[in-house]
Amino acid sequence: MKLKVLIADDHRLMVAGIHRALEDEEEMEVVGEAMTGAQVLPLVKQTSPDVVLLDIRMPKMDGLQCLEQI
Repeated sequence: MKLKVLIADDHRLMVAGIHRALEDEEEMEVVGEAMTGAQVLPLVKQTSPDVVLLDIRMPKMDGLQCLEQI
């Protein structure tokens, strides 16, 4: 069983780098990517990730606000 990971960061290069690093891990699967805080909550509901990697500063809702709502 793979660990499902959702990546949330407003810098595309960071998201791509983290995604690339995790795709080589057999035990992990990236189930979604968000570029704004507002995109995180719907993706969490849709994908039911085991881990959400949150950037602290993102537009429309920061990572701490996302964490409170998750």
